[in-house]
Amino acid sequence: MSTAKGIGPEAAAYAAALRAAVHGFTGRGGTQKEIAASVHVSPAALSRYLSGERIAPRSFIAALETFLAQRGRPFGAKVRARLDELCGLAHQASRSPAVQLAYLKGELARVQAEKNAGEAELAALQEHADQLAAQLEQALRQARRSEEERLALEERVADQGTNLQHAQTYTRQLQAELTKLQQQVIVIQREVKVLRDQNKHVVEEEGTATPGSGPRVETTVSGVSTQATASGGGSSPSPGGTFGHGNKEGDTPPSQHAPPPQTPAYTVSWTGDEDPRTFTKNGLAIPGGLLLVAAFAVLYMAIQGSAKDNPAWAYTTGLIFLVGGAVLCGDMIPPDKAKSAITARTLSLDASGLTASDTYGIQHFARTSIKKISIHHISERVNKRAPLALHLQLHWWSPDAHRKSGPPAGWPLERDPPDACNRQPHTSPDTWVPVCVLGPLTEPDRTDLKNALALHLKKRVEGIR
Repeated sequence: MSTAKGIGPEAAAYAAALRAAVHGFTGRGGTQKEIAASVHVSPAALSRYLSGERIAPRSFIAALETFLAQRGRPFGAKVRARLDELCGLAHQASRSPAVQLAYLKGELARVQAEKNAGEAELAALQEHADQLAAQLEQALRQARRSEEERLALEERVADQGTNLQHAQTYTRQLQAELTKLQQQVIVIQREVKVLRDQNKHVVEEEGTATPGSGPRVETTVSGVSTQATASGGGSSPSPGGTFGHGNKEGDTPPSQHAPPPQTPAYTVSWTGDEDPRTFTKNGLAIPGGLLLVAAFAVLYMAIQGSAKDNPAWAYTTGLIFLVGGAVLCGDMIPPDKAKSAITARTLSLDASGLTASDTYGIQHFARTSIKKISIHHISERVNKRAPLALHLQLHWWSPDAHRKSGPPAGWPLERDPPDACNRQPHTSPDTWVPVCVLGPLTEPDRTDLKNALALHLKKRVEGIR
């Protein structure tokens, strides 16, 4: 760009605006040499731009704005617009053809850039419009498809209504036929009753006796009552305790018109007066063993030191430890507290499942809900004793697994139930849940109980754990 021969008012105003723009930098110690090096012009050219001898191009404004922004002295939008305006006026007023040509080239480039930007924006808008059109077309197709589905659904509903009317008509016909069949059944039952009465009279006249059932074996067990009764004719357990299967000798034989015998129920009852030592485990056996070891150690030390006038307290302490360990290990003192705490309870078995009851309530578990059965001691203790109990694991899908288990039958009401009873069994499928505190069981009693569990519940019983 050539130097103007004279400085016009437009060029002077442009130069004054440039000097004002850089004054914030130079007034704080900055130099024109730093500005010239940053905007890539010579110091002499920069001096002429600021004096108005040469008209600075528009690119100089952009470079100067970037430099001052990096130094923390930005133009601002108004200053930049004012400089662009004065730059255009100075170039238009310049008498130099070269200056005007450079200005026109810059303006042409700027216009071309704006045109390109406008074309790009127009293309983006056109693409967005095409996308909206495609979405609209898809929505219209979806609406048409939904309308077709609605019409098909209405037609299907109409067909179902027709089918429902036919079904109602058919149901009424079936009800009429069922009523007719019921009347026929009543007639047949009356005829059967007449035939039975006639048959009974014939048997009585001929003196034919009905064979009796097999003898019943009874076994008396102290503190436990076990009975096997036929379904539909069961008897209540007696406190004294008997095991019974079948009929007693001398009982009246059943009539020949009685229904055939079914699988008998099995019931075990305990009165709550049993000696806890016969069905509970002493929780203090290990501390008793430790006392015995300590007793022998103290006595040994006392005997070894007797020649050296060992004090008598060693013998006394050893004897105390010895007696205490023997009491705890051998369970010499009857556990009256545990005996008074455990209540009466009953365990019943039949084809439907297992029922445990006591004076506080009844719990029933369906046969199909039971996964495993075990007989072992409860981890929680009643007055320092762990009772023997029947434990269950339930299938997670069964209805019984989705209800909270209550305390086992016979568990003291004033004590908190075992931890396994405080949550639903299906949340811990491998947890054994106690359902009934068992009383004293001899080996034959335990065999009978396991056989009954296997017979009625179809489950193998795990041993004492």
